[in-house]
Amino acid sequence: MKILVVDDEPLARNELQYLIHKIDDTHITHEADSVEETLTALLSETYDLLFLDINLINESGLDLARKINKMKTPPMIVFATAHDTYAVKAFELNALDYVLKPFELNRIQTALEKAQARMQSEELPHKQGNPISTISVQLDDKIYVINTHDIIALFVEEGKLNIVTVNNHYVINEPLSAFEKKMPQDKFMRIHRSSIINKNHIKSAEQWFNNTYQVKLTKDVKLQVSRSYIKQFKHEIGLN
Repeated sequence: MKILVVDDEPLARNELQYLIHKIDDTHITHEADSVEETLTALLSETYDLLFLDINLINESGLDLARKINKMKTPPMIVFATAHDTYAVKAFELNALDYVLKPFELNRIQTALEKAQARMQSEELPHKQGNPISTISVQLDDKIYVINTHDIIALFVEEGKLNIVTVNNHYVINEPLSAFEKKMPQDKFMRIHRSSIINKNHIKSAEQWFNNTYQVKLTKDVKLQVSRSYIKQFKHEIGLN
């Protein structure tokens, strides 16, 4: 599960991520300390769950939740706060759970179990349907239909989404998250908060700076595997 921890206190973010990984170290966690940083993260990556503080510096987690709920596919939200006075407002915003500081392991585990249960119930209809084999992108006045089999990688560079295929390279003004769930999950994997690759187009991988990897793909496309995705990457390519 991909989790974004939003809190303006570094110690609170660290404690929450520690507990999450203690419960299940396969979870991928990132962090943000403000509304702006959170919205930026949500534009570049699809998260399953947010642990969201209510009192951010000069900002409101409740207001942020209202904005997130307007997304086409919003992540689940667990409010994580030191105050118990906002619970009613939180659940009016469709909060999955409401946990209080100081965090307790069993309460965080309960919240994660709720999230897993909801994800499983939502994924069942998709598993019973047919996988998407094509995506469409619009450039100027033309719409291009792309076979997902031909896609080598999708990555964000200089604020624009690049879709590299075996025959073309498209640059569009769309968030990466808009395409992630459209990709066949058995063929595509995220290796960085700003990039997704087609496993069938991996040619090689070598160790890179700071214990990361650089993966080489078809057409000599080279992308970095960030530290947050190293464990998942190794598992996907059979290294552990």
